[in-house]
Amino acid sequence: MVAPINQSRTTPNQIMPHSLGNLVWRAAVTLTPRMPLLGNGNGGAMANPLLDAEDARERLEAWQANAVRRAADTQAASAGLRALRVTASDAHGIVEVTVDSTGAMADVRLSARVQRVSLEQTQQAIMGAYRNARVKLAEAAAEVVRETVGADSATGRALLAGFRTADTEDEEGRY
Repeated sequence: MVAPINQSRTTPNQIMPHSLGNLVWRAAVTLTPRMPLLGNGNGGAMANPLLDAEDARERLEAWQANAVRRAADTQAASAGLRALRVTASDAHGIVEVTVDSTGAMADVRLSARVQRVSLEQTQQAIMGAYRNARVKLAEAAAEVVRETVGADSATGRALLAGFRTADTEDEEGRY
């Protein structure tokens, strides 16, 4: 319940005749200790935890500490993701491919067995190793995110979105 405004008080137009003054005046009147803001009728503004300066300071400090922690976790996740580099091979062990954090091919190693297979089989082995490396990269990225910001957080989901490809969505993605 809101108490009626005391008519003997200064009006907003006497303080500032424009609408901003009216707004400031109404806010000042609303926040006076004589008026219960929560409608409980027993104690006025001091009963309102939103107006307790110490509680407000503690909430602000907790919010700030949480924001600082989340920023540090996000930076750690970002650094961990940038440092990723994974290697995988094809199903037959003919080719080994390394990808960097962006999923770009960084290295290719061919085993001696490549000399005994056709060019088409070599091409398939390279592509299979590359797909497997990208799947492995997505798994490594998920682990980094899980350990830092949490895979279920909005930040975690956003960070992992860049690692999802058709290769990583396929549960049978090992070629």
